[in-house]
Amino acid sequence: MLRTVGLWTGCVAGALEKKEYEGILREVGFEDVAVEMTNVYDPEIVEGLAGPEEIEALRRVPAASAFVRARKPIERKTNLG
Repeated sequence: MLRTVGLWTGCVAGALEKKEYEGILREVGFEDVAVEMTNVYDPEIVEGLAGPEEIEALRRVPAASAFVRARKPIERKTNLG
């Protein structure tokens, strides 16, 4: 459970959308990429929100937990010489 706005804002500041994160993993060579959301936190459980604007912001960009799974194939060196 999130306890402070500081923790939430720290997470959101560097957060990526699920599809964007999956795309980046594929671009750098990962295969079988899967991001599975495990929990989306309700704004009412986050302590320290100052008012309705912060609650609404958390509804638009929810804080969530996820499992990230991906496989990076082994690169095999070929002997061309």
